[in-house]
Amino acid sequence: MLGLRDLGVSHVAAAVLGLVVVLSCLAPLPLLAQEQQLITGITVTGNEYISKDVILADVADILKIGEPFTPQKAQAARKAVLDEGYFDDVMISTKAVPEGVEVIITVVEKQRIEKILFVGNTVLTDQQLLDAIVSKVGHVIDPRIIRVDVTRIRDAYRKLGYIANISDAGVDKFGVLTFIINEAHIERIDVKGLKRTKEWVVRRQIHTKPGALFREQDVAADIKRIFDLNIFENVTSDIRAGEEDPLSGVIVQLNVKEKPTGQASFALAYSNLDNLVVMLSVQDSNLRGQAERASANVEMFGRTSFDVRYYEPFLDAHDTAMDVSIFDMQRRRRFIGGTAISLPEDEYDERRTGTIIKFSRPTSETDRWSVGFRQEKVSSSFMEATQWLGNSGQGGISPMQWDYYYGRRQPLPPDNPDLLPDKPEPGDGFGPIMVAAPLHPGGRVSAATIGWVRDLRDSINNPTSGSYISSSWETSGSLLGGELSFNQVTAEYRFYKPLGKRGVLAMRLMGGVSFGSLPLFESFVAGGANTLRGYDEERFRGENLLLMNLEYRHNISDKFGIVAFVDVGDAYGGTFPTIVPGFEIPAEDQGFSSHVGLGVGLRAASPLGPIRLDFGFGSEGSQVHFGFGQVHPVSSTQRTAVRKENPHENVVG
Repeated sequence: MLGLRDLGVSHVAAAVLGLVVVLSCLAPLPLLAQEQQLITGITVTGNEYISKDVILADVADILKIGEPFTPQKAQAARKAVLDEGYFDDVMISTKAVPEGVEVIITVVEKQRIEKILFVGNTVLTDQQLLDAIVSKVGHVIDPRIIRVDVTRIRDAYRKLGYIANISDAGVDKFGVLTFIINEAHIERIDVKGLKRTKEWVVRRQIHTKPGALFREQDVAADIKRIFDLNIFENVTSDIRAGEEDPLSGVIVQLNVKEKPTGQASFALAYSNLDNLVVMLSVQDSNLRGQAERASANVEMFGRTSFDVRYYEPFLDAHDTAMDVSIFDMQRRRRFIGGTAISLPEDEYDERRTGTIIKFSRPTSETDRWSVGFRQEKVSSSFMEATQWLGNSGQGGISPMQWDYYYGRRQPLPPDNPDLLPDKPEPGDGFGPIMVAAPLHPGGRVSAATIGWVRDLRDSINNPTSGSYISSSWETSGSLLGGELSFNQVTAEYRFYKPLGKRGVLAMRLMGGVSFGSLPLFESFVAGGANTLRGYDEERFRGENLLLMNLEYRHNISDKFGIVAFVDVGDAYGGTFPTIVPGFEIPAEDQGFSSHVGLGVGLRAASPLGPIRLDFGFGSEGSQVHFGFGQVHPVSSTQRTAVRKENPHENVVG
């Protein structure tokens, strides 16, 4: 019985095995037939925005007409179309046709941007923001592109100096893309690092107020105004998120480092002219911690001089400044007569005693107007000179004859041309006459001045870009209590352009003209460290002035620099009276003569201010010009230091 049962099982198993073999041989036949179906055409459906040509181009290398269609090709084509990022889904199907199959690509396009909105923007317009972002109406919604747009909006604000946070950026079910913009405003301004200086002094220079939109340029302008007080070594800023409104509020912290502002000095000097001179000086540019400047200088024994100066930058709520100077100064001056007058010595003593007071007030961020009054008593100055003088029929030399002589540099013709050389007659002589008399008669000057300045420089103390324009008119006369009547008009223009990382091109143009009876001691001067380098101090004098200084500065380090310069200018025109009738002093140049000086110089920083050393070469030789501390602008007299807007400047600012 066991054998029969085993035998029946074997037959059943054999039958099943045979059926499997038959089926396995028959199953590949339909698949093989399907693989051999050829592609007769490709159709795209479901597309609205994306052209079918774009989709067909994506599958052109996969689905080719005339080649067999396979499931593997269908999967590859679907992936290629999806990878474009325009579709939520892609389906590949076929339709049997007599010649083979037609492939149908059905796409489901992603949602499109129907509208773009910006909320909270006041600095930039909607159009400016649309121009800044990549997303446009009609584009497929792509979260990656939207994230890029958020960065681009922030950058657009940053380029203008603002800060903006985008708290939300998304698309609703209607296809509206909305950017929620939070423009940063100033929550608070802190000042850190003050020791001696009163905090209100710094805050008067801060024009940015809490609640205003944060703007980098506004904070930089505040820092510049604080630094221009010239009482801080450094001023920096830090920005952090606000405490009350961390999303859109910022706290600005200004960090200041005070510098030593008090200075006292004692010096002894000896010369054959003055013998022993004792010089005492004390000054403070941050008096009482209120940015007031005060100085006193005394010279005793060999010569006696003093000057006291006080500057109040905040006289009232409108930032009116007051500058007062009281002085009794004895100085050694220079006068070179040129070819017209021969002098055994070209230096003379001059004493000025008086008071200068000036008030100035800003009318804008860049403009400032000033009015001032000057009263000085100027001493007579003596000299011994040889001058060609002659007696005409009237017993003197007429102005026309003087002009003829000094303009053409030749002797005057006699009054009687028929005079024979061997038969001179009285009154017809012409020749040198020695005169010992005051170089100028001195006198009392009472003058009023009105001035205007427009300062567009990036820094007062060390400008590297921008410009500076100033003009002034001074009138002196008996109505103001003076003994001399004249007018002077001056104008100045400075320009700065950075060249590379360490170079600066600086230029100054200056002109002046006088009207009335201008005395010699009020004349314009050219020559020396502040005007025309390469020439003696006060080498040229005249009623008019034209001057150009061109300088290339190169900073080797923060403490040391070199310069190359070209100076062109002249003080010319006019004839100045003396107390001797018929004896007048003409300007050496009656017309403008372009005197040129060029050279190189060194600049070094020190605790007491910059040190200037210039080597100048002119048509009359070479000169070495040395200055310690900041030098004053063009000056004929001590008064110039007060009359100028900023007395702490280099030749070209």
